[in-house]
Amino acid sequence: MSGPSFIVFDQEKVDIGVRVITFQEPNAPSFAFETERRGRKFFHDKFFEQLAGNRKKDVTQVVLHHDGTRDSLGCFQVLVERGLSTHLMINYDGVVYQPLDLRSIAWHAFGQNERSVGIDINNPVRPDRVRAGSGRQVYAGEINGGRVASLGYTDVQYESLIAVLVGLKKIFPDLRLEAPIGADGKVLRNKLVNTAFVGIVGHWHVSATKWDPGPGFDWERVLIGVRGNPVYYPITLPDAPNLATVPKRRALVNAVNYFRNTESGPGGYFPMGVNQAWHTGVHLHMPTGTPVKAPLDGTIIAARFADFDPKMGSPNMVLIRHKVDIAGKPRTFYTMLAHLAEEKLGANGSLAWIRRFAIQDGPRGLPDSGDINAAPGHIALQNGLVALGEVPVKAGEVIGRVGWFNPDADGRGEKQEVIDFALFAAEPIFEVGDLTFDVVDEDDDEGILCNSRTVWKRFTTDPEVLRGLVSGGYPLAADEVRAFFGGNPAARSLRWIAPRHVTEWSTGTDFGGLFGGGTDFEWNTRRIAERYVKRIRKFLWWDETVTKALKLPDDGLVYAYHPIALTTMIAMGEARRAFQINGDPEKGLEGDELRRARAADAETEAQYERQFGLAMKHEDVFYKDIVGGAELDPEGDLDPESEGWMRWEQGEWDP
Repeated sequence: MSGPSFIVFDQEKVDIGVRVITFQEPNAPSFAFETERRGRKFFHDKFFEQLAGNRKKDVTQVVLHHDGTRDSLGCFQVLVERGLSTHLMINYDGVVYQPLDLRSIAWHAFGQNERSVGIDINNPVRPDRVRAGSGRQVYAGEINGGRVASLGYTDVQYESLIAVLVGLKKIFPDLRLEAPIGADGKVLRNKLVNTAFVGIVGHWHVSATKWDPGPGFDWERVLIGVRGNPVYYPITLPDAPNLATVPKRRALVNAVNYFRNTESGPGGYFPMGVNQAWHTGVHLHMPTGTPVKAPLDGTIIAARFADFDPKMGSPNMVLIRHKVDIAGKPRTFYTMLAHLAEEKLGANGSLAWIRRFAIQDGPRGLPDSGDINAAPGHIALQNGLVALGEVPVKAGEVIGRVGWFNPDADGRGEKQEVIDFALFAAEPIFEVGDLTFDVVDEDDDEGILCNSRTVWKRFTTDPEVLRGLVSGGYPLAADEVRAFFGGNPAARSLRWIAPRHVTEWSTGTDFGGLFGGGTDFEWNTRRIAERYVKRIRKFLWWDETVTKALKLPDDGLVYAYHPIALTTMIAMGEARRAFQINGDPEKGLEGDELRRARAADAETEAQYERQFGLAMKHEDVFYKDIVGGAELDPEGDLDPESEGWMRWEQGEWDP
């Protein structure tokens, strides 16, 4: 949905980069309009200008709710009927509604309204309320002493929530983008001892009778989004969630399907292909047209969209530079994604980053020199060259789509629907001595063949086989390499090495070794060999112009990392960083204190109901359909009989 993307505080507008429908738009949800129309209040304001100005200093908390309705428009109607309000609502499709100026004080969380911003995230709670095709999962967990269950949230809701929270921080300087984390390193599941906690809280943290935003709310994902760097795999497999959406303690288990995808195909393995040449990345196999995403925040510094080779396929590529703190040290490394599908270019291009690139200031013509491979600006992209530039992209942003590739120069092999995904650096990403990745630095010549005995010993320790490295032949046949990656457990160790070698994308790399020695490959004559080398030139992009402009190694030598392994480890590190706390951990109420707080909060709610005559519809939390619900944070078995006191309603109010 196109349109404005800002949230509003008085006359100030902050762009958050996602669609926002504010109370200022015609026919949009507006509590101010409902106040005028119905002659009753749903919120209040500071009356004196100087006090209104203090609102920016007063707000130190964001309270998250779920709404229990089919969509955010339904949420608005329920709030109006109940005399409540909220500042922001996030619909199932990621659209943000702002029905109330952030300068005003919403009635959404009794006792917290003066210091907080309220956000209602659309969640039908029950499967019978969910829209068809949403794919939401049921989650169960213990909150405020009761076992509850509800549906989870959509990916676009998390993306919008993170954008909203970052935007709120720009308006309210004393707000901290933190959550209440206990001594066990997890977000607390009970009402806080200190309900004035500065940061992001669930409704359950400030009221012992509440449990929203529910057990399906992924605190880890949100905290990584606002405090660290989200990390994605560039494609999402049908049988495994993407790295960005899976709890990071399960990340390595979840990664198994992605490793298998790269190792069960006909080639494109790491760190070496079936032709026994170094391979900087891996092939990920998905249908042509599948969206390809940026794995981390970064900057696109080079890209090419050119005509496909009729036999070998797509030469299209995108190079992204990342600058990330890893283990407390700033690191620069690169993502290369290749064999991408064709895209529409220009200011009306098919991808957002292409459109941004097209309107940047830059050259409007190509250099006058003759045979060039690369040039700055979008004009180079439109002419099939390697385009050099600086285009920021966010993790998860679509930067292309899966194309196809055939490694056989004569086109006799099968066309493969793949992308080539590589992560590399000019220097080791991890400190010397780090046990995560084994640095292998013993093949620094310009030849593409893998001559590392350390690598080959992962395949075999047979001295007769290894003798092929000396004689110039191939230690293993192509089918043996495929069999090794497809079924030998020893192949897993190769995921955790970081070899230094020349890239297969460089014009300075010597490909001659592919055609020497004893081989059972198809390029067994010089004529075929020369034709192959000429053909692959279309797929090369790393030349003197590129290395000079981008400050890449001019000798083509890089440290290569298995991209699934590296992104997984970075994501796990970001999760640890997101849950770091400054000072003492927070505490939640337990046992008798929690039971007394629950009774007191329930009585306070009842008093307000009687005093203001507002009907509050209560529903028992839904148990009968939730046996087996997944748990983001397992705490025990569900006990519906003893915990029927839980209710799903949105919140409390201040008159």
